[in-house]
Amino acid sequence: MEKEAAISPGCAHMTTATGMIRRFSVSDRIEHWVQMGSFVALAVTGLIQRYDGAWISQKLIDAMSGIEVVRDIHRVFATALMIAVVYHFGSAFYRRYVLGQPRTMLPGMADAKAVVGSMKYAFGGAEDPPPQGRFAWEEKVEYWSFVWGTLVMVITGFLLWNPIATTNFLPGEIVPAAKVFHGGEAVLAVLAIMIWHTWHVHIGHNNKSMFTGYLSRKEMQKFHPLELSSIDAGEYPPPPPEERARRTTRFAAIYGVLSAVMLGGVYLFVTFEETAIETIKPAEQVEVFAPVETLPPGAITTTITPPATTTTPPPAATTTTEPDGAVVTTTTVAAAGDTWDGVVGALFDPTCTACHGGSQQMSGLDLSSYESTLAGGATGPGVVPGDSGSSVVVAVMESGSHPALLSADDLGVLTGWIDAGAAEK
Repeated sequence: MEKEAAISPGCAHMTTATGMIRRFSVSDRIEHWVQMGSFVALAVTGLIQRYDGAWISQKLIDAMSGIEVVRDIHRVFATALMIAVVYHFGSAFYRRYVLGQPRTMLPGMADAKAVVGSMKYAFGGAEDPPPQGRFAWEEKVEYWSFVWGTLVMVITGFLLWNPIATTNFLPGEIVPAAKVFHGGEAVLAVLAIMIWHTWHVHIGHNNKSMFTGYLSRKEMQKFHPLELSSIDAGEYPPPPPEERARRTTRFAAIYGVLSAVMLGGVYLFVTFEETAIETIKPAEQVEVFAPVETLPPGAITTTITPPATTTTPPPAATTTTEPDGAVVTTTTVAAAGDTWDGVVGALFDPTCTACHGGSQQMSGLDLSSYESTLAGGATGPGVVPGDSGSSVVVAVMESGSHPALLSADDLGVLTGWIDAGAAEK
């Protein structure tokens, strides 16, 4: 498309020979689609983790080769979104400082009046919608909602990405609280895009400017008349070449330092601690089928009686009298399985006691002592001696959804100990 030689104020707009006005540069559009692609990937991989029991979540998790791969994909696109935010900060800084463009995204009293005018227009109280500038109040609401949502997701995401480090400085309850906020904000953001953005951009106004970069004068007159008037009036002229060059030099130095700090923060975010805790799937229950052989009529069967077995009870306590007259009683303990004091108690420390021990007793569960582990918490007894299937600790470990999980071997030791009677000593 042939373009005119003249460029409109601040180089933000370019008018073509057919009257099309540039709204977004190639850089703006690439930034938008990187953010949108990251958002969609995060929404899909995040929601199927939040609602992992749904059939469609199971289908998608299987299609992505398992929950661990889903989590890796989620983290990759979270990193991409944070890098895009660093770029967006520089882009906004460049437009304002180097090109001298106005702060068109900041809300003001004009937007409050536009909200009232839009309500009147929607309910038939006005013939035309209120005139608005480069960004309508609907677009500003969506932009600042995205900013707020990204801030919430970054903070809560850091707490969830680094749970062990988090509980070293903050109460253990902060991790499940962060999970609630993270998931809730994700659902809210997805609904906002599906409803608010889709209506105002693709249905109420089939705005193709983020695809093509341009709007017609007719569309500008209808949806952004104040901006069109500003363009026609030649407001906000670009700075002279010499001044622009000086500003660009300063911008490069300032943003170079700021971007290095922000990217360093992103690197710290993703490498702060090793949290790749493998999710262990519950053991598959396999039904063993052994067909019964049917003998022909008249066949002679022989029953073999196994020899009787003798169970030797543990030796009783023996008493020995020392030469000085002291009596020493020695009890010999039969060889038995693992005990809490011997093996099992150490399995929970510090993997589980960081959040369920001492002063940190999330869900009322304390795994730092034998008695408190048996007592359990808000969801039931932690350990039921002789019945691992009714023990809450085993159920949580086998679910695979808990932030910290025991290994398969440790889980086997735990269930074996419980089924053997859960001996303390």
